[in-house]
Amino acid sequence: MWRVVDNESGSESIVSTPSEAVAFVNSRFDTEDDVEPFSITEVGPLLPKPLGVITAWAAKKDDERTDGRTAPITIRPVVTDTADECDDVVLWGDVFVSWDHDMYTVEGPDGSEYSEAHSAAELSAILDEYADDYEYAPEEPDSHRWPKPEELITHGAQECAKRFGHLDDDALLWLAATRITLAVWRNTPVENWHAGKSPLHDGTMMRINTATTRLVRSILSFDHVDWIGLGLAIVNPSRVLPTGQSVLELGLACHNPDDPAHEVDPREELAEMAQDAIAWGRTYRLREREFGLRTLIEFFCAFDNGWFGAPSWGRIVDRFLAAVNDRENAHWRMRRDEPWFDEWFTNRPADIADTTEFRRLLLAGPDLLSEEAAEWCVDGAIGYVCQDDHANDCWRCGIPLATDSPNE
Repeated sequence: MWRVVDNESGSESIVSTPSEAVAFVNSRFDTEDDVEPFSITEVGPLLPKPLGVITAWAAKKDDERTDGRTAPITIRPVVTDTADECDDVVLWGDVFVSWDHDMYTVEGPDGSEYSEAHSAAELSAILDEYADDYEYAPEEPDSHRWPKPEELITHGAQECAKRFGHLDDDALLWLAATRITLAVWRNTPVENWHAGKSPLHDGTMMRINTATTRLVRSILSFDHVDWIGLGLAIVNPSRVLPTGQSVLELGLACHNPDDPAHEVDPREELAEMAQDAIAWGRTYRLREREFGLRTLIEFFCAFDNGWFGAPSWGRIVDRFLAAVNDRENAHWRMRRDEPWFDEWFTNRPADIADTTEFRRLLLAGPDLLSEEAAEWCVDGAIGYVCQDDHANDCWRCGIPLATDSPNE
C-alpha cells in the first residue's frame, strides 16, 4: 500500500497499485476527461548496458578461434556529452546497438535491418548472425616479416628476468603499470590534446600520467587481470583526473576547431580510444591463455621508462633533488646559461620549498604535487634526469671515469 498526498491541498489517497497512484495524480489536474497528464507502463527487468554484454560476447568468440587471433569484431562505444552515459555501441562500423533499460535494439547497415532483444542472450544470438558475415582478409605473403607474438612476449619476459629479476612482485606490477599506461593512455589521441598550444601543459600531463599508472597498478595482479576492463578503465570518459576534470572534460578543454592540431572532436577520439582499448584487452586475454599471466606481465617489464612506478624513479628523485639544491650540478650544464634559469632556480614553489617534503611528494607520486610544483619540475627537466644505475663514468651526471689505484 502507498499513501499519495497532494502537498498543496493536503488531499491524500491510499492506493495498492502504481496505476491507482497515477489515477489519483491525474485527478488533481483540471483537464478534459480524455486527457491524462501522467501515465505508467510496466517494463521488463532492467538489462545491463550493451558494452559489457558485447565485450563478453566478443571474448567468447575469441576463445572459439584456434589461430591465436581475436575474432574480426570491431567494437566502438558511442561517446556523448554526458561522460557517464556511453549506452550505444557500433560494431564493424555499421551495426548499431542501442539500449533502453529493458530492451536492446540492433540496427543493421544503413538501417536495412532492425531487431529487438530483451535479454543479453537474445542480443548475443542476434550478433552471432552478423558475425558470420565478417572475416579477416587473407594475409599477404610478407605479413610474417614482423616478429610473432610468441617471439616478442618470450623475449620481453627474458629481458625482464635479465634486468629486473631481483624485483619483488609488487615492483614488477608497478613497472608493468607504467608500460601499459604508456601504450593505452599516453600514446593515443591524448598526445594530440597535449601538442602545441594547449591547456594540457607538461606538468599537468605528468600528474595525469602518474594517476593513470596508479589506476592501472590497482587493477593488476599475478592472480587475475580483466584485460578488457583494464583498457576501458584507462580511457573511461568519466574518469576523474588530478585536475578535477573528467577525461571527456579534459578533451573538450583542449578542443579547438580553428587549430589543425586540436580540431578533431574529442568525443570521436575517445570512441576511437575505447575501440582500441577493447581490441588491446581482447588480444591480451588470448596472450595470457597462451603464455600464462606471469610471463605476460613480465613481458611488459622489459624496459624502464623512468616514470613514477619504475625501478629508476627513486634514483631520478634523488638526482633531481641534488640538482635543485646545487646550481653547479651537471644536470644544469645545458641550462644554467639560459636567461630564464636564475629566476626559475631561485623561485621554487612554496609547497615544495622544503626538500624533505618535496622528496616525500615525488616518491609518493607526482600526481600529489600542485599544478605549479609539477610545472616547475618539468621546467627543471626532471624527465631528463639520468636514470642509469651506475657507479662512475657518466657524462650526464658529471661522474668521471674511474682511475686505477696507484697501489696496483
